[in-house]
Amino acid sequence: MLTIGLFVGLLLISVFIPDVTSQAVPNNSLFQGIIAALLVVFVMEVARGSKDSCQKTTDIFLILGIVLLAWEVLIGKFALLDPFLFPAPGKVFAVFAEDYVVMYRGMISSFAILLSGYLLAVAVAVPLALVIGWRKRAFSVAYPIAKAVSPIPPTVYLPYAIVLLPTFSSASVFVIFIGAFWPIFVGTVHGVFSIDQRIINSAKTLGLKEYVMLRKVVLPAALPSIFSGATIALIMSFITLTVAEMIAATSGLGWYIEYQHQYANYDKVIAGMILMGASVVAVMWIFDKIQKYCLRWQNAEGAES
Repeated sequence: MLTIGLFVGLLLISVFIPDVTSQAVPNNSLFQGIIAALLVVFVMEVARGSKDSCQKTTDIFLILGIVLLAWEVLIGKFALLDPFLFPAPGKVFAVFAEDYVVMYRGMISSFAILLSGYLLAVAVAVPLALVIGWRKRAFSVAYPIAKAVSPIPPTVYLPYAIVLLPTFSSASVFVIFIGAFWPIFVGTVHGVFSIDQRIINSAKTLGLKEYVMLRKVVLPAALPSIFSGATIALIMSFITLTVAEMIAATSGLGWYIEYQHQYANYDKVIAGMILMGASVVAVMWIFDKIQKYCLRWQNAEGAES
C-alpha cells in the first residue's frame, strides 16, 4: 500500500508540473482527471475487496502507475525521445477530447462487425461440432478437412471477400466468422471426446433421444472446452478485425489508427491504440463474467472439495 501510494503521489505531482515546450498542450485537465479517477477507483477497490483481491488490485495499479509515471517523466518532462514519434501522455490524452466523436463512431462500427462475425461463428460451430464429435463417422470425414483448412490465416480470404460480398462490413464479418469458427469448432469437438464415457453410458440407460442427449448431457459436459476455444476465437477476432480495418475500411478503430499513421499524427495513433486496448480489456472482462456464470458448477465443486 505504501509503495502504490508513493507512485500515485509522484504521478499526481508530475502531471501538475508543466511539460517541456515540445510536449506541452494548452489543456492537460483530461489527463489529470484520469489520474485522479484511477486513484479513486483504486481506493474503492481496496476498501471493499478481500485480502487476495486487494493484493491483485494493488499489483495491477502498481504496474499501471509505474508505466504512466515513467512515460510522464521521461517523455513529458525530459523529452528523452523524439517528441514527434513519442508524444507525452498529456498530448495523447488530449486527443480523446478532440476526436471523441470519431472514436465513438469507430468503436461502435468495430464492435458491430466483431460481434456479428463472432456470434455467428458460435451459433454455427457449436451445434455442428457437437453433432460431428458425437458421430464418429461424421468426425472421420470432417477431421481431415478441418486439419487442412484451420491453419490458414483468415485474412487470406479478405481479398475475395471484398470482391464477392456487397459491402466491406459483410466482408469483415465473413473473415471474422472464419477466424473464430475453427477454434470454437476444435474446442467443442475436443470437449465432446473428453466426456467421461461413464456419464454417456448412464445417460443412455435412461433412453434419452439424441437431441436431448446432446442438449442435456453432452453440451454441459463439453462447456469448459467450448469456452477455451471461444476465448482463443475472441482474441483471433480482434486481431482479424484490426487487420481488416487497416486494409480497406472507412471507419472503425483499426481504420482510425491507420488513417492517423498515414498523416504522421502519432499522438492520435497512440490514443487509438489505448482505446483499442481498453476495448479489448472490457470485452474480455465481460466474457470472463459470462464464462464464470455458465461454469459456476465448477466453482461449486471446487469449493466442496
